[in-house]
Amino acid sequence: AFIREHREEPFFVALWPYTVHWPMEAPQELIDKYEDRTGLVNTRYGAMIEAMDSAVGRILEALDALDLADDTLVIFTSDNGAYGGVTDLAPLRGAKGHLYEGGIRVPLIVRWPGRIEPGTISDVAVISMDFFPTILEAAGLEPQPGEPLDGESLMPLLRRDGSLQREAIFFHYPNYAFHGANRLGGAIRRGDYKLIEFYDDGSVELYDLADDIGEQRDVSGQMPQRA
Repeated sequence: AFIREHREEPFFVALWPYTVHWPMEAPQELIDKYEDRTGLVNTRYGAMIEAMDSAVGRILEALDALDLADDTLVIFTSDNGAYGGVTDLAPLRGAKGHLYEGGIRVPLIVRWPGRIEPGTISDVAVISMDFFPTILEAAGLEPQPGEPLDGESLMPLLRRDGSLQREAIFFHYPNYAFHGANRLGGAIRRGDYKLIEFYDDGSVELYDLADDIGEQRDVSGQMPQRA
């Protein structure tokens, strides 16, 4: 309804569906559909994902029906990795609340017909703080004077006509997650390498994600200078 009412003027919608999230709930017909699926610790998780996917599809269909698709940048992503108790994140290590890839590697799909070539893939590591400057550039807006930009516009990657200027992205998580199983720490991702520092004892772990996406081989001892 919001999009229909504002179709003649610029609009911004931030839609945060509660699914996929605890409690594990979905329409019964989808729960029945997934009850025999393998690869899911809890089959309701698959049912919830399909329910969310259908809801996203309704939004995209509405943009198409209102002839707004070509003028609308759509960003689909998540704020963290999956809850470890309901799905198998293999080969990723960890889950929601961890600084390993299972906790911070999330889906990212961007659609803008006529501006972004369908089916293209980028393997450049980006972070959610990039969305703000990306949306500003897409809308032809400048940040307010003195307004800090913690991210970088992704438009060069989306248009495939340039690259990002920064060398690394950073994660800082000095809190215990709801499960309390994580260690407080921070992480730096530069190219294929990722360093995690744990604040309880100052130890570090270094991983080459190109060869070890599961973060099983700490190479900090072999590469002390890089670490």
